[in-house]
Amino acid sequence: MRSARGTPLIGRRCAVADEDPNGGENDMMGEERRIRTDTILLTAGLLLIAYLIGEVLLLVFAAVLIAVGLDGLARTAAARLPVSRGWALVGAVLGIIAVFAASVGMTATGLFRQFREVGERVVDFAKQAQDWLSELGVMSLVEEMNSDGSSIVGAAGNMAGHLMTFGMTAVGALTSIIILIVLTLFLAADPALYRGGAVRLVPPARRAVVEETLSAIAHALRWWFFGQLASMALLGITVGLGLFLLGIDLWFALAVLTALLTFIPFIGPLIATVPIVAVGFVEGTQTGLIVLAGYIIIQNIEGNVLVPMIQQKAVNLAPALLISVQVLLSLVFGVAGLILAAPLTIVAMVAVQKLWVEHTLGETTA
Repeated sequence: MRSARGTPLIGRRCAVADEDPNGGENDMMGEERRIRTDTILLTAGLLLIAYLIGEVLLLVFAAVLIAVGLDGLARTAAARLPVSRGWALVGAVLGIIAVFAASVGMTATGLFRQFREVGERVVDFAKQAQDWLSELGVMSLVEEMNSDGSSIVGAAGNMAGHLMTFGMTAVGALTSIIILIVLTLFLAADPALYRGGAVRLVPPARRAVVEETLSAIAHALRWWFFGQLASMALLGITVGLGLFLLGIDLWFALAVLTALLTFIPFIGPLIATVPIVAVGFVEGTQTGLIVLAGYIIIQNIEGNVLVPMIQQKAVNLAPALLISVQVLLSLVFGVAGLILAAPLTIVAMVAVQKLWVEHTLGETTA
């Protein structure tokens, strides 16, 4: 067959094919490029949505974290006691409520008074620091640093006022707390329902991998949660006992504050050092040095003994990575981001290990 100009059509088709032998490969590369671009755009869109509704997502994640802990507690109790998981969960929730109510009922008045006195002691410590700087003749430098003319005492007073304001504004978070409790109870009551729903969102060929990943994440979060509770109890009890033996009357408030802040790895215990050491130095220089040395010893015991035992069951969090994530999330989401930075990092690390390293690259992880 010939064209109007007399050129064979079959020959022209062969010539075109010879001119572009890699046409199929180019089409495949274009398809891969399009998929890569779509993936980047989808990821960017999800990150933007996460930023816009970040507080809601953090609230949901907090509920998931607590539900995982309750589920682990209920499973452990059901395995050791002649009760079902459901009744074990009910017992665990009622036990936690009873302990919390009893603790608040017995210590609320004295605890609030001690917290107020801790703020006053911090102000006293700031006054002592100002007098000491005056004796050294460096107050002029301090005054230059305070460009608005405020003194260290004023700054400390403002800090104490902010702490009290923070405590009062906690009442305004009642709605979030109620939502958190309701979500936690629903998730802990039937975790298989929500877990199965999440698995069905992915193609059938990938469901086994997602199921395995979710199991690994739950295992790591459960051990991390129990480990943090153990660290909180250890530091709270040892700090309280040490301060009590030193004769510091605010030992209980400082012990509770230390235990609560210990839930935030690395940064929390460092923050707890400030009021403890400040109160110690108000009692006397020798007492302050003893308190500082004792706190450092307790921190080393926790970091070198308890934390490695926990990491064997959970995930080994590199300090530099975790602190970087804590700083980033605290800048974006505030205190909630700082508190939940560690478990969020665990989720990301386990997901990368399972989905990318093991099932994509084919490598094994320890």
